[in-house]
Amino acid sequence: MNLTSRLTVAFAAALLFAYPFWTALGNLINLPGYYQSQFGVTADSVPWTLLIVSVVMPVVVFIGAVAVTWRRGAGAMALTLTAGFATVNAIALTTLAFEKEIELRLVIDFLTNG
Repeated sequence: MNLTSRLTVAFAAALLFAYPFWTALGNLINLPGYYQSQFGVTADSVPWTLLIVSVVMPVVVFIGAVAVTWRRGAGAMALTLTAGFATVNAIALTTLAFEKEIELRLVIDFLTNG
């Protein structure tokens, strides 16, 4: 296959994968401060594992999909990156749901215990 078409597909996918990465990075940076300022909790209450997985997942899936399909051509790369993008966003939504559940527990704890 043509190198230009593979690079074009990889570049377009990189732009798409940048959004969940950027959002997760923003959560990793801002969420601990938000929890501290709103609920007065320590860093122990922050879901660090979820936040770190959310940042690492788009990068790992993108690099893995490109590495696995590089020699197969642009079509296979596009299909694999599309499946990877769907997986990353499903995991991002699940992580967001877990974060909101933790935030809800913190709110209830804050309101009941002062």
